[in-house]
Amino acid sequence: MAKDEAGARSEFLRRQLRRWTDQVAAAGKADELFELELWLRSFERFFRIGNQPLSERETRALGLRSWSEELRLVDHAIMRVVHLCTSILTEEQADLTRFDRYIETNLAGDEGLDPYIQKLVRLTTPEAALTLLRESFEDLHLLLLDLVQLARLPYATFHAVGKILYREVRRSDLVAMIIDKKFKPVHDRIRNPAIRELIRDIPDQTDRRQAAKVFLELFRLLHYLEFTDPDRLSEESFRDTLLPFALITSETRFLLSYIDRRVLKGRNSEEALSQVYDSFVYCVPLELKKVLNTELTDISVTRQAENVRTRVENSHGILKDCFQQSIVQLAQAFVPEIDGARIFPDFMAKREQSLHLRDGLARVARTVQDFQQTKDPATAERMKAEISDFYDHNIKYLMYRDWSGFELFYIEILKCGSLSGLTQIAHRFETFLVTLLREVQKRSILAGAPTSDEVKELLPEA
Repeated sequence: MAKDEAGARSEFLRRQLRRWTDQVAAAGKADELFELELWLRSFERFFRIGNQPLSERETRALGLRSWSEELRLVDHAIMRVVHLCTSILTEEQADLTRFDRYIETNLAGDEGLDPYIQKLVRLTTPEAALTLLRESFEDLHLLLLDLVQLARLPYATFHAVGKILYREVRRSDLVAMIIDKKFKPVHDRIRNPAIRELIRDIPDQTDRRQAAKVFLELFRLLHYLEFTDPDRLSEESFRDTLLPFALITSETRFLLSYIDRRVLKGRNSEEALSQVYDSFVYCVPLELKKVLNTELTDISVTRQAENVRTRVENSHGILKDCFQQSIVQLAQAFVPEIDGARIFPDFMAKREQSLHLRDGLARVARTVQDFQQTKDPATAERMKAEISDFYDHNIKYLMYRDWSGFELFYIEILKCGSLSGLTQIAHRFETFLVTLLREVQKRSILAGAPTSDEVKELLPEA
């Protein structure tokens, strides 16, 4: 009997949520609802250490660092949630809420809990759930305002705030359902006709179901990334992107786990489709690591605004490229002739980035060759300048696994003061660069792209 009652209640809540989300969409507030969901889901992921952009040294010393800056970012997100709750509630509902609050507060006695809050807890409507969430977050905001003023906040305090936030968000079954029911018709539709047609035409039912889920997940990740786009952000909100980045990191890992454990299980590893999925499992974590352990590390305490903007911009660009490339590669596994520009209008920009990377590598390799021929100080300086320019502007387009190799040579060359020593390093560096160049030239996105004379000289087969 209890099981039947629980099932009936769950179905009642699902119907209520569907009806309410339709009403929110009809009122033109679908974007606000998606953003609300993003921040609420971000809270649950941001407090997990594995999603924090920490160096290995910081990870080993969690008990020594202060977490006040991270809680300051949480407070900013809390106030954004308060604003979104107010925006989603209709003006009539907001007015009624204010009136109810006034009546309940002024007529209440001194004993017991706030009767207004008691009333909200008893109600099971989405409007009541949102109002209760807003009330809770306004109270948490007041606490955090004082808390972040402390000189040092230990990890235990940071973790405790995370648990309180989790309980407050999960207090309402309806709010929990908003978070847990990921794909919703008002948000999660594959609008690109080519991809929709592609999915419909997949003959095997299992392949079709798995591909549809992976496409939906990747498009949702791109939707999340819109909230980390520097062009949409104010200068003071760049650091706040650490919360969405934590959510994106976590969701990407869940997707890769699904591909590894469910999609690839029992498949023929020689099939083209299996190789595409397998490349996701191998390559995407490298891009995540590039963002989490390089670009975003220490960003919460960095004071230079331009540096913060650059690192957020790089992180956003790296992941956007990664997810778009993944969608195009999966689409081409089913329809080889499909063009990336048919799916993403800005896809040609990715081709331009690969061209910049390829030509930049070719210029560096050529200056390294020139130095080996002349072995004079002037050519050595030109070589160092070209390497520095590549490091500043083009290294972000390399696969993450190649960063460390390039950086080791870069540091070694900058530190070397003798021409004979530079000559020995340059020979090894040239071999490394030509190997990298050959790998970049193999990228499918460069198929049909014109090849410069420098590239042809370095890669006769190009």
